[in-house]
Formats: sequence, structure tokens, C-alpha cells
Amino acid sequence: RRGTAAAFLTGYGFVIPFVIAMPIHFISWLDLRNTCFMICVASTPVLLTFRCLEAMYGFSPPAVEARVTNYMLYYGSVIEFVFDAKTNHPIKSTIQEALAKAKRFLIFYLFLGILLSVLEPCSYAPIDTRRDHTFGSTMSDFLHPGHLANNFAVAYVTHVCLHTGTLGFGAAISLLAGIRTMDIADNPFFLSKSPSDFWGRRWNCLVHGVLKRGIYKPVRRSTANAAMAAVATFVASGVLHEYILSIITLDKKHTNTYGMHLAFFAYNAVIFTIEHLVSEARIFSWSGRTLHPTIVSLLVVLTVLPVAHWFTDEYVSAGFYSDYTVGFP
Repeated sequence: RRGTAAAFLTGYGFVIPFVIAMPIHFISWLDLRNTCFMICVASTPVLLTFRCLEAMYGFSPPAVEARVTNYMLYYGSVIEFVFDAKTNHPIKSTIQEALAKAKRFLIFYLFLGILLSVLEPCSYAPIDTRRDHTFGSTMSDFLHPGHLANNFAVAYVTHVCLHTGTLGFGAAISLLAGIRTMDIADNPFFLSKSPSDFWGRRWNCLVHGVLKRGIYKPVRRSTANAAMAAVATFVASGVLHEYILSIITLDKKHTNTYGMHLAFFAYNAVIFTIEHLVSEARIFSWSGRTLHPTIVSLLVVLTVLPVAHWFTDEYVSAGFYSDYTVGFP
């Protein structure tokens, strides 16, 4: 039962340590070398960990605990199924809906192929800035137009990689199971209205959901402090990405720079906090009414771009994007 000593002992003492350790042995057993496959293996225990936390603390989605079959569907699939809020039944997916998702996958697949073809030859830095962007860099280095453009390019291809892969998985699962699956992303680069909208409703809805239920809600309930819960959520996101990075470089001759992902999400926790402190300012309501939604969204993305390389550089160095090109002609 959730919230009991037995639940916490089982979760923290067995389930979470087991799923965290599993990829190390699984990758070695299968002798996986491609970073993309390794990320798939590493992402599964991350989702299972946060789903275990939400189950222990009683924050699983309402429909999940309504029926045993719902519980099994939710915890047995990496991509989340969509449940009807009124009946708690999984929503059936028609052949037409599944094929429409498959069509979107093919469109994104072709688009991603073009992006990779353009960015792979220049090592995902199309503009040669000849500048260093470490912690010791100056503010002008972080705000250099070429640096911002490079960060936008690799951040956008990261989004398209994530969206393409999950669309393919979602379409296959919908076709096989006959149940509607959630869309992971919703055009975060061109439709976001604020940093919280970018991270909370558009970038990676799957991870956002498990972080909200597995970290944010338990921390907020125990501390009654929304800001502290938000910071804890961003820190947890940084830790999970550091874990994924450690897994995908297990057998590679690559020295990781640990802490950059954690720093990236800590920075965004600060941006998130500032947003909530000044969101009622008149200039923001004016810009929302006056500026084109795409301009607003790009301004939101601009709050992240100066340090986006703290997140993406390690994936470039580890060969993730290069390994992704294996699936393209």
C-alpha cells in the first residue's frame, strides 16, 4: 500500500536500485555500442524510478489505479497511454489515428534526415565562433550571435530526434495495442508562451509528467513550498540526465564532464523562479498581446540558448547525433 513503510522499503530498497543498475548489465550483455540504443535502455529505468516514486507517494494518475489492467498498461509501457478522464478507460485508437501518427513520423524522419545531413559535416556547430564557452567565459561569449545560433541548431535537432523517435514508438504501440498514446512534444521552439510553458507543456511531456508526480508533488506536500518543489524537480532532472550520460558512455573512450547537465537545469530553475516573480509585470502581458506568437516563443527560447551547450555538448562529444545518422540513408 502506498505511503507505508513496506512501500518505501520495497521501492527504495529493491525496485529503484534494481532498475538503476539494470542498464549496466543489459548493455554489457547485448554488447550495445550505438549511443541511441543505449539512451533507450538508460531512459527506461529513469521513467520506472519516477513512476515508482509517484506510486509510493500516492500521485499516480487517477485512471491508473482505477483498474488493474490500467495499472499494468501504464507501468508496462514506456510511452504513456491516454485514458478517458470520465470513465478511466484507455481511449481506443482507430486505424486512421495510428496511421496519421505514422505519417507524422515519416515526415519528421525525412526532416530529421535533412537536419543531420546539414549539421553532421560541421560537427553540429555550423558557425565557427572560435570561442570557448566554459564557466570561465565572459558574458559576451555566451551572448555571441554565432554561439546562440549554434546552440539553437543543436537544441532544435535534439528536439526533432526526441520527437521523431517517440512518434515512431507511439505509432507502433497504437497499431499493436489499439490504444491512443500521448504525444511527447508540442512544438516548443515556436509555440511556447513562457519558460514554464516550454518545460511544462511542450518540451518533453512524458518526463515532465513523471517528474511532476514523482518529485514536485511529494516535495510540495511535505514542505508546502512551491518554489522549493520546483527547484527540487529541476535538480532531479539534472541528476537523471547525468545518469543517462554515464550509461551511454560506459564503453566509449570519452571522458565525461559531469555536472554540466546539473548546472544547466539549475540555471533553468533560476529562470523559472524569476518568471514567477515577474510574470505579472505589464511588459509581459503587453508582449503577449502585441508580438507574434512565434516571436514570443523565440524570446522564451533565448533565455535558454546562452547555456544550452551545457546540455548538448556532452551528447555531441559522446557521438549521440553521429550514431543517430546510422538510421538514415
